[in-house]
Amino acid sequence: MLHPPTPCRISVSHTPGLAMLAVAPFPVGIDTEAHRSVPVANITGRVLTPRERRTVLAEPDGPARTEAFLRCWTRKEAVLKAVGIGIVADLTTLETRPEVPGPTRVTTGTTAPPTDWWVTEVSVPEGWTASVAYPAGTGRPITVRQLRVPRERHARHAPR
Repeated sequence: MLHPPTPCRISVSHTPGLAMLAVAPFPVGIDTEAHRSVPVANITGRVLTPRERRTVLAEPDGPARTEAFLRCWTRKEAVLKAVGIGIVADLTTLETRPEVPGPTRVTTGTTAPPTDWWVTEVSVPEGWTASVAYPAGTGRPITVRQLRVPRERHARHAPR
């Protein structure tokens, strides 16, 4: 089946209670995560760079640490979606500079040659974290839409 050419690129993300769509005329990636209990101290070594670990673990244990971790996670996943590879790369090679409010420049070592991306947080309701990534050097005509789904409704319809 042939698809008509389009100048638009899209990225989609969903998590319990929230779905996000990003549309741009260049590669774009978006990720969102619901705030929840995450064993941050147990997984930082596998998915964060040393600098990210220091930043995240400097936060008090609890919601602040989880939010710092999810900021790193959504930034990483947004960039990898924009690159077009998703989470198949070694996440410890992607430095997201979580101590810097977005937009911040992120360089991927997962592509040849390495590429530079801007990544920034997306405004979402309390209880979620979201980031969007787009190529450095581009303008920023990105359309982002969100759809809230009551968590109870989502939970009833989620696969078991």
